[in-house]
This record gives sequence, structure tokens and C-alpha cells, in this order.
Amino acid sequence: MKQKLKSFSLLIQRIGFYIPFTWYFVLFIAAGSLGILWLHKQETIPDSAFAAIFALLIRFAIYFCTVILTFAVLSTLISLIYFIWKKKKSGIDFRINTPSRGDSEQAKQIIEINIHPILKPILGFIKLRFKYDKTHYSQKFYLIKPTTNKFFNTTLSGTYNWQLPEIKEYRVDKVILYFEDFFQFFSIAITINTSSNFYTQPISYSSKMMEAFPRKTEETTTRIEEIKKVEGEHINYKNFESNDDVRRIVWKIYAKNKELVVRIPEIMDPYASHIYLYATFFSAFNITANDTIQVPFLNYYKTVCWSVYKQLAQKGFEIRYQPDQDIPQNNITNPEEQIKYNFSVSHWQRDKELKDYVRPKDASIVIISSLSDINQVTELIQHHGNDISFLFVPLTDALNKQHLGDWLQWIFVQQEKDTIAKYKTNWSLSLLRIKITKNEKQLKQLLEQYDKSTVLQKII
Repeated sequence: MKQKLKSFSLLIQRIGFYIPFTWYFVLFIAAGSLGILWLHKQETIPDSAFAAIFALLIRFAIYFCTVILTFAVLSTLISLIYFIWKKKKSGIDFRINTPSRGDSEQAKQIIEINIHPILKPILGFIKLRFKYDKTHYSQKFYLIKPTTNKFFNTTLSGTYNWQLPEIKEYRVDKVILYFEDFFQFFSIAITINTSSNFYTQPISYSSKMMEAFPRKTEETTTRIEEIKKVEGEHINYKNFESNDDVRRIVWKIYAKNKELVVRIPEIMDPYASHIYLYATFFSAFNITANDTIQVPFLNYYKTVCWSVYKQLAQKGFEIRYQPDQDIPQNNITNPEEQIKYNFSVSHWQRDKELKDYVRPKDASIVIISSLSDINQVTELIQHHGNDISFLFVPLTDALNKQHLGDWLQWIFVQQEKDTIAKYKTNWSLSLLRIKITKNEKQLKQLLEQYDKSTVLQKII
């Protein structure tokens, strides 16, 4: 019964998307009618000039409002007819994309939209609503348009800050366009079927995440185009030879041992530029129906992965990242944007385990999560813990702990005010919480035994 009521409520809501007038119009008609009735009931001197003038003013106000509303309707209908005509004649060009966002905590998810041809009602508005991922609808919104001096413009372009809950790729199936007059009394809807994709992007945090410096992994049989500088090991020395620079002689050692030795200098190493980064999205637990793991935990993990990549890239190394799952085809040509896209569209998977994913011969850094298999991590770190830098991401840091006061408020005072509070409550009641928390604790204890491993501190 509850499900039927919910479905009926959604049906009524979606029917309401296409009602051609707004609440402003309803309130205007109601207030105007009540005002006119009240004015007609006011006591006036019958058959006097004042009564005639008063009645004339009322009729004038009614005529004026009628003309204004007629103009508003006509301007909206003209834009609608123009759009329908262009849609049938040559089609509508609709484009949506997400520009690169700034690497800061305050960065917002902005989408850019371009529609052509389309004509805005005179002094009116054009608003949009998206149907995405087959079943979801966005809020009704209008675009923030760039400054233009054109009075007559057949292109609608601008940006919108869309607060989407997940870092992933979204598919827009339908666009509902609303042509509205300058009073926003009338809102006539028309739809465009589309098949557009865009993806939300993780934020890069600049906090220090890794103490271990990645090892050199590129085979010396393969040279690179751009030679990178690599620091020599100043604690190592070699015997002085005739072609060595005398300025590198260590005179302290000569004074003590009477041996001429030189410090190994910095070299131009053409093989030390690439770092292989592995980030496993494998889950050893069945998490299919757990929204907390699928949304805030996954968002947090993607944010950490992208932040690690940015931190390493800033050191001048070229990062090679191989996803552990199939990535949708795209037209991205920039390598850094491609890696960002790879992280954005990745999801928890149970097909490719850690032992089948990581190649110890190449790996510089391996990122693991609270969902990783403790046995496979133990085996990998015991054999390669001194060569590979491991970064452990405790997923429970994505949510603040649920305190007793929060429980009392939830039970006796109020319902959850936002989705984060809802995720916290669901996680507290989840049967997986004890298992994953135990696995997380064991992974922390394991990695703390190795100098090249890092347990990430909370970054959000």
C-alpha cells in the first residue's frame, strides 16, 4: 500500500511538470478576484459622480490586467511555436558538458549547456528540467548566462551548479524546456529527447597523504623522450678517476684515510620518470544494497585517489594508472583528464581481485580501501612491503561518528535533515558495519608495521 501511494505521488508530481501555469498565476487570480469583490462591496453614494468614476477605475484595472496577461501569453506562445517549428524543420542542437573544476575544496560541480535554435519570450525566461538515469528528475532551474548585448538571440547557453549526490557519469535522457513570461505566471513545457552523458569530477585535496616516495619502476630497456633529473645518493661514494670532477672529492675522507673518493653526483636518468599507480575498487563484501557504501564511501575513495594522483603529478612524474574495470569509451584526449574520468566512473566491483590486478614488478603505489581482502593484502605486503608504497583509505572517515545525542534527536525530536544524516543512520543500523570496521582495524594494524605504508588521515 505504501509503495502504491508513493508511485501515485510521483505520478501526480510528474503530471504537475506540464501544468501550463504557476502558483504565481493562481495567487494573482485569487488575490485579484477577492480585491475586486471587496471594492464592489464598498459603500458609495448611489448615482453620484464618485460612484461612476470608482466603477470606471475598476473596469480600467481589469482591462489593463487582461492586456498584460494577454501580452505575456502571446510572447510565450510565439517562442514556443518558433521552437516547435525549428524542431520539426532542422532539429535542435543540445549540448551538455562539465568543464574542469578547480582543485580546491570550494570548487563546485558546474555544467555547461548550449541549445540552438531557441527564442526566449520577450522579457521572459527559459527554464529547464532534466530526466536522467532513466528514472530521476532534476529540479527546475535556469541558466546563469554570460553577458551579451544581443537583444535578439537564438542560442541559449550558460552554466548551472547542479548539486549531484555521486561522483560518476550521468546520462541525460530527456530535457523539459519551460517557456515563461516576465511575470512567471505561465510556464509552457515541451520536451527534447536526448542521449547526452556527462560526469561529475572529484576534488583534489592538497594535504600531505603519503610519506613514502615512490620507487623507480620503469625498465631500463625503454627510454623516454624527456630526460628527468634524479638526485644522486649522497651517502655513496666511489674511487676518484681521472675524468671525475675534482670539486666532488670528499676531503674529509682523504684527511682521515688518505683515499681520494668522490661523491656520486646528480645524474640525468632517462628511465626514472614513470610511476605506476594502482587503486583497487575490489570489495570482499556483498555491498549491493548498501547505499552508504555505494555513495559517500565511494565518493570519498575517488576523491582520495584523484588527490594522490595530483600530489604525485606535481612532483614532475608521469603517472600511469590502469583501472581494474572496464571504462566507457569517450573522446577525452588529455591524459590527466582521462585519469580523472577513470576515477569518476569507477565503481565497487567483485570481478578482479587485488592479486590479479596489481603487478608487483611495476607497482610504485597501491591504494587499498576498507573493503579490500585482508588475506590478499597480507600476502602482497609481506612479499613487496619494502618495495611498494601502500596507501590505506579508511572509508568510515567519510562519515562522522554517530553520537548518543544524534540518536536521541533522531528518535524523539526530528527526522534527518539531509542525506548525510540519513547515511549516518543507515550505516549505524547496517549489518555490514561490524564486519567492515573489523576489517578496517586489521588493515590498519597490518600496514603500520611497514615503513613504506601509510594509513590516510581524514581529509574531508
